Amino acid sequence: MNNNIKPLVLAISLAVSPFSLAQDFVQQDATPALEAVAETTQQPFEQIEVAEEMLSAEEQVTEYMMQRGWGEGWDSKKKRLFVVHSESFNTEDPSYDDDFITKRSTYSMLATMGAKAKMVEFMRTQMSATDQLNAPGTDVYAELNEQYIKLEKKLAAQQKRLLKLLEDVNAKEADKLKGVTWKDRSNAFIDAVIKRLDESYSAGQIQDEKVAKYEKAKAQYETAQSEMEVLTAKAEAIRGSVALESTSTVETLAKAPILGASILVQAESWNAEDEEYQVATLMVWSPKLESAAKAIITGEDVSVKPKRAMTVQNWLKSQELSTLVGPRQYVDKDGNRWFIGVFAMPYEGSSSLKRKNKGIAEAFAKKEAAMALYADIETQKQAAIAMQTRSGDLKGKDHTETATSLAEQTRQSIENRPVNGLSKLLTKTVKHPISQQKIHVVAYGISADSASQALEIERSSLGAAASSNRAIQQNNANKKALDKALDQSKQQAKGSSASVNGTVNVPNTKVTQSSSKQKSGNSSLLNAPTIDEDDF
Repeated sequence: MNNNIKPLVLAISLAVSPFSLAQDFVQQDATPALEAVAETTQQPFEQIEVAEEMLSAEEQVTEYMMQRGWGEGWDSKKKRLFVVHSESFNTEDPSYDDDFITKRSTYSMLATMGAKAKMVEFMRTQMSATDQLNAPGTDVYAELNEQYIKLEKKLAAQQKRLLKLLEDVNAKEADKLKGVTWKDRSNAFIDAVIKRLDESYSAGQIQDEKVAKYEKAKAQYETAQSEMEVLTAKAEAIRGSVALESTSTVETLAKAPILGASILVQAESWNAEDEEYQVATLMVWSPKLESAAKAIITGEDVSVKPKRAMTVQNWLKSQELSTLVGPRQYVDKDGNRWFIGVFAMPYEGSSSLKRKNKGIAEAFAKKEAAMALYADIETQKQAAIAMQTRSGDLKGKDHTETATSLAEQTRQSIENRPVNGLSKLLTKTVKHPISQQKIHVVAYGISADSASQALEIERSSLGAAASSNRAIQQNNANKKALDKALDQSKQQAKGSSASVNGTVNVPNTKVTQSSSKQKSGNSSLLNAPTIDEDDF
C-alpha cells in the first residue's frame, strides 16, 4: 500500500454565478457565438483531487481555459483581456503550518496584483535592453598553449632519442626503466635514463660516434625542459583570466490605472514532493467592466435589465468559500453589477487572536473590493544574464559560468479615495480543504445602486446634521434669552422662587429570549426584542 502523501490540486469555482452570462464581460456590440462561454456559467467548477498525475494550480487554470476555448491575451472578437498569473511558496505541510492560511491569502493577493501588472504591461511598456560581448584583444593564453604544445613535442622527441641511446648501451637497463609509468613520471623516467647514460659515458661504454648524439640530445632536452618550466609558470600566473564575457539586460516599466478587473477562475495546488504550494488566477478585463466600475465611482445611473440570477448574498453562499480570495464581480437578479472583495484569515486560537484576525479579514476584504473598482498599478522589472569564459589549464578546456538576476517592484495603490456604498455581504467560518484549518471568510461588495444610495444617505445625513446644528444653535440662543429674562424676573421679585417638576414615562420594551442547546454541549443565545418593521 502506498502511504505517500499524494499531491493535491484544488480548483476554485468560477467567480461568476451559475446563472450569470459570459456577456457580462463582453461589449454588447461584440456578442456573437457565446454559447460555449455561456455554458461555463451554468454549472460551478468542481474541486478536483488528482492522485495519478500532478497538475499545478496554473496548469489547472490553463487546462480549463483550453476546455472553454479561451486564450490568454486579448480577445479581439469579444473585446476582453485574459491574464493568468501564479505565485508559489514553500511549506513543509499545510496541515501543521501555523502561518499557512495567512501565507496563502497573501500569495493570492500577489497573484492578483501580478495579473493586473500584466494587464498594464499589455497597455504600454517602456523598455530598455542591452546585449554586450567583451573579449580581450589578444588571447595570450592561447599563444602560451600553442608554445606549450610545441615544447611538449620537442621534449618527447628528445626523450625518445635518449631512450634509444640507452637501449644501444644497456638494453637490460632500458627494459627495466620502461616499466616506469611514462604518463605520471615522465620527468623522473628521463632523469633515470640520463643517469644511466652518464654512468655509461663515464665508464667509457658509449662509442665515440654516439657521444656527440648523446650530448646534443641531452642539451636539447634540458633546454626544452627549462623552457617548459618557464612557460608553465607564465600560464599559471594568468590561469583563470577572462577570455570572453557577455551580458544581457532588460528593464521594463509600466504604469496605468486599472478599472473593473476581476478574477474569473482561481486555483490552488499542494505538491507534497516538492513541498510547494501554488495559487493561480485567471483575471479578465473588458470595456464593459471598466464602464461599470467608472459608473460606481462617478455616481452615474447604470440601467441593466433584470436577469435570471440570485441575490449577491445567495450567490456568495453558493461559492466554495474556503478557496475564495481576491476581487470578484457578479450581476444579481435585479441587474446590479457587484464588485466584490473577499479575504480569509486563520480562525483558531484564543478569542483575542480570533478577534484580531476577523478585523484583518474585514479590512482586507474592503481593500480588495475597493481595488477591484480602481487601482493605480506600477510595475518595474530588471532582468540580467551574465556569462564568463575563463581560461583553464594548458592543453585543457575553458571554463564557462553563468549568473542570472531578476529584480521586480510591483505596486497597486489607492490614496484618499472616497468609497460609497461598501457593504458587508458575507462572513462565515469554514474549513480549508487542503490544510484542514479553520478560516474566517469575509466578503464586501459595492454596486452602482448601493453607491448612489450611499450618496443619498450621506446627503440626507449631512442635511439632517446641518438642520440639527441650526436647531441647537437656535435652542442655545433661546436659552440665553430665557436665562436673561429669568435673571430680570429675579431682580423684580426678590425672595420669590419657582420650581417646576416633571415626570417622564418610559414605555416597557418586551424582550423575548430564545436559546438552543445541542446534544454536543454547544449552545447559543438570541436576544430578539419585539420588532415592528414599520418603526424603520
